[in-house]
Amino acid sequence: MTTNLVLTVIGDDKPGLVEALSRAIASNSGNWLESSMSQLAGKFAGILRVSVVDTEAEKLIAALQNLSPDLKLLIERAA
Repeated sequence: MTTNLVLTVIGDDKPGLVEALSRAIASNSGNWLESSMSQLAGKFAGILRVSVVDTEAEKLIAALQNLSPDLKLLIERAA
């Protein structure tokens, strides 16, 4: 079975932010399914849906939460 995660991400807009998210997801067995991203007033804002095998979900969540202390990240499990 797989777990779907919906991530909301907000942080200062700087180079490499999307790459860091992508790398964390891919290296923890996640699959980036869809996303919407914007840049407003020097901030990066994104929402994305990721799938991951159930047994790897907690590992992926931990990796995402440890990306950067400057990044505000909300992770919700979705049906």
